[in-house]
Amino acid sequence: MFAYKDPTGSDFLKSQNALEIYRTEIDRFYKRSALKLNSAFSLLEAFEGLTPEKGLQVATIAWIAFPKLANKPFDVIDADRFNLQDEYVEWRTETKDGKVTRITFTTEFPEYYQALAQVSADALIAGIKNTIPGANPTITELFGSGFNPTTASPQKRSDQFRRNLTQNPWNNGQKGILCLTQTNNTAGALFGLVEPCAISRRDIPASAVCGQVSCVPGRNSDPAICQEAQNAARNSLGLSLQDPVGIKMLRLEGIWNIEGEQIDINDPSENQGAWVISRNGRRAVLDVTKGVTIENTTITSGAQVAAKLTVGADVIVAPESVLPDWAQTGEESSRLIS
Repeated sequence: MFAYKDPTGSDFLKSQNALEIYRTEIDRFYKRSALKLNSAFSLLEAFEGLTPEKGLQVATIAWIAFPKLANKPFDVIDADRFNLQDEYVEWRTETKDGKVTRITFTTEFPEYYQALAQVSADALIAGIKNTIPGANPTITELFGSGFNPTTASPQKRSDQFRRNLTQNPWNNGQKGILCLTQTNNTAGALFGLVEPCAISRRDIPASAVCGQVSCVPGRNSDPAICQEAQNAARNSLGLSLQDPVGIKMLRLEGIWNIEGEQIDINDPSENQGAWVISRNGRRAVLDVTKGVTIENTTITSGAQVAAKLTVGADVIVAPESVLPDWAQTGEESSRLIS
């Protein structure tokens, strides 16, 4: 099995004896996608040892975090996260006296916390405290009433934690936000998008492939990811989702001020801690109390900021001619390696 990294860029999963559990879960997605008939998607093992001189490339597919299909006022999008925030980015907007004070964005997949839950409830609680400073989650908050994680099997703990995410106050916004929970924002959906889009379809324009497979053309994310995969397949390139797989915060666009003075919001040396990206790009916080405005406009919602937030997913590509025989398109049945 490939040595998938902790997506947060730390050794936290390893410290809780959860890294191998996480790797096993993620490996299932890679192997499923690598078996997709005639897809250029391959296992990460196919790219080991390759260099840029041999055609190895890592590309970032970028899109705007704002939910393009929501067609709702900003405050409604903020309040209806589990239905409307569907671009692999979700956020929590905090207010005081009717004014926005802080907006926290996440792109983390639940599998990270599920791996911790499989180890123990204590490991899960440690993970949440590591993500949300000052958190003090209870067993009932994390798993729901009547569930005993001590007597439950590791898989049942994991499943129950995920089922309870919309009721968990450390995730549903009441006390915090942990991970992606909207129905379409899943690791399975990301892999399931790249798989069919990486099947060469020369009978139609590359931009039209999204409308023919499990892809939603109206989103910001889906067409961008799909077209990148399709272009790779048409150019006889093998591709995979780069490790660690996931979506990362890239930058805030637009003109930003702090107390009326224009600053580079993406530069930590200028932004006075108003915009902090952490957890290897999987989490970001905008501290509005520092007097932050966008385009000289008061920030009144998280959706307003999401409309300026660029996020992305990394893909790794290389010419099929330099990949192992088992990684060639059409050799899917031989791709299951240990």
